[in-house]
Amino acid sequence: MMFLVVRPCGSSSARIHHHHPTPPRSSRNVVVRCSVSSSVQEKEEKGTELDCSVSFPPIRAAKRVVLVRHGQSTWNAEGRIQGSSNFSVLTKKGESQAETSRQMLIDDHFDACFASPLARSKRTAEIIWGPHHEPIIPDYDFREIDLYSFQGLLKHEGKERFGSAFRQWQVDAANFNIDGHYPVRELWDRARSCWTKILAHDSRSVLVVAHNAVNQALVATAIGLGPEYFRTLLQSNCGVSVLDFIPRSEGGSPHICLNRLNQTPGSPIAGGKSGGREPSKRIILICNGSTQGNTEDVFPFGGDQPLNMLGVIQSQKSAELLLDLKVNSIISSLNKACIGTATIISQI
Repeated sequence: MMFLVVRPCGSSSARIHHHHPTPPRSSRNVVVRCSVSSSVQEKEEKGTELDCSVSFPPIRAAKRVVLVRHGQSTWNAEGRIQGSSNFSVLTKKGESQAETSRQMLIDDHFDACFASPLARSKRTAEIIWGPHHEPIIPDYDFREIDLYSFQGLLKHEGKERFGSAFRQWQVDAANFNIDGHYPVRELWDRARSCWTKILAHDSRSVLVVAHNAVNQALVATAIGLGPEYFRTLLQSNCGVSVLDFIPRSEGGSPHICLNRLNQTPGSPIAGGKSGGREPSKRIILICNGSTQGNTEDVFPFGGDQPLNMLGVIQSQKSAELLLDLKVNSIISSLNKACIGTATIISQI
């Protein structure tokens, strides 16, 4: 894997550090393999976060799942807490975002589309699904997080009416309780049941159009992260996240590969705040360029191969995205393709 560690105001030239992997310690296998600004990362570890995950049913063939959040809604624009209420609809900007997502995904082949039945996500799904003949599958389990008495309030109203409870929602969402419910914990349980439905469906490529919080929970439960990671995997309006499920030869829970996380049409390294916070450091994760055995349809444990010509070009394009950044250091896997990608970026 290759990490580019960036300080917004740093200065020194970058050096490449090779990362020596440590031996695996347990059987849990989660892969993160992202595009442009992400990396191949295999995690084989055991800890309290992973203990909250559940094994997925075995699958017979590889399956790709593409998650999309709905476009901007009227209540998004107003700053109103939506939860699982169904009173907001897409704005003109939201419909435009959905059309942009349709264009982003135009080369993807989908066998099925699951969607939250709430109006804002239902309309987004209709725009993206477009001319497909297969009907959209509405499923209430894909609705947004249930926020009970918070729903419909402007954020300042929530703070005024609920005080300490609203503060807990902001700083300790996993333990947030309202009206006798723990909304984030309930959401995580619901996300696990959603995966059971998706994996049981007879399809190879599935589109899911839903919401910010539920898509966060779907990503997190797939890669073994608990509700304490709520708000860590934010999903932008019409942001696209992609997970690949690869069957194991010996059966059992499949390999899980996070291929993309919250991909949007804008630059993946655009500056600005993240979740409302100004970062003091930035870490940019980049996948190595293409090799002879490294295509989108191949599971990314295909041996140690150097970059092919396409991989060289991809590495050069990634380097161009980074030209205006001050890179302090580059950390690379010992994999030949990773070293090749890191070297090209360092040279440019």
